[in-house]
Amino acid sequence: MKISELGDLLGLDHQGEEVEIRGVAPMESATSDDLSFISEAKWLSRDNQAGALLILADLADSHSAQLQQLGKPVLLSQAPALDAGRAGLLLGASELTVSGIHPGAFVDETAKLGPNVSVGPGAVLGAEVQVGADTVIHAGAVIHARCIIGERCIIHSNGVVGADGFGYEFVDGRHQRIPHLGIVRIGNDVEVGACTTIDRARFGETRIGHGVKIDNQVQIAHNVEVGDHSVIVSQAGVSGSCRIGPGVILAGQAGVVPHVTIGAGARIGAATGVAKDVPAGETWSGWWGRDHRSNMTAILALHKLPAFMKTVKAFMKQHGG
Repeated sequence: MKISELGDLLGLDHQGEEVEIRGVAPMESATSDDLSFISEAKWLSRDNQAGALLILADLADSHSAQLQQLGKPVLLSQAPALDAGRAGLLLGASELTVSGIHPGAFVDETAKLGPNVSVGPGAVLGAEVQVGADTVIHAGAVIHARCIIGERCIIHSNGVVGADGFGYEFVDGRHQRIPHLGIVRIGNDVEVGACTTIDRARFGETRIGHGVKIDNQVQIAHNVEVGDHSVIVSQAGVSGSCRIGPGVILAGQAGVVPHVTIGAGARIGAATGVAKDVPAGETWSGWWGRDHRSNMTAILALHKLPAFMKTVKAFMKQHGG
């Protein structure tokens, strides 16, 4: 497809010469037949063989001289990575997808499925499950009894929605299992990654809001509430009865202890342990977690400690200490 035609279909401005594009590729492997994308200025100075570039429009304005040196046709975008994916589809690439109800899936006769729901091989939908329109449930995923999935959701392979939570009481010298009688309710436009688990509530509901994106291998415990459009990244773990506000980001391997509230728009850094409530809009990091600026100050001080100790020892030696 000509780059100008691709730009028209994507609604993007085209600058530079006319070339034909056959595919989309990352900068490191792109050839003269490929479109690649740039979202950060550092990539402007790196060699690449791409035939054309999708570039962040603001970056094109602020680094116009560097862009001219590259000498490549460009499409100006507000979201280059997203538009690169869309370009790939227009050029004939295909997404992982499921169409219809696979004969190898098990769907309980009491489950209610909206129009255009797709269920992959080996997936299991339990009794009284409800699934909204245009939702895709990939191979091997399990939706346990009575759980509710919204519209336009994606549940990736081996994801488990509605398993019992990890709840016990130590009574009479042993751990006795607490019954989990609630459900999981997932809003619209939610994506649940492969091997992620979302536990059913003890009572009531574990709730995942609209537009939430959950990566692979995430654990969300019983009675957790996740606000709209939050993002939870791979291997993060959220303990029972936590409240996560809208627009929150939990980076990879972050861990949250039970009954914690994380305010709207907060950002929790990778491998951060959250042991107390996080105010809205704050960025936390470290173990245990605290305000990111304070944590970085403490880390810097710790790195300076060996040199400081040498100075102290030298001082004490000079003064007979």
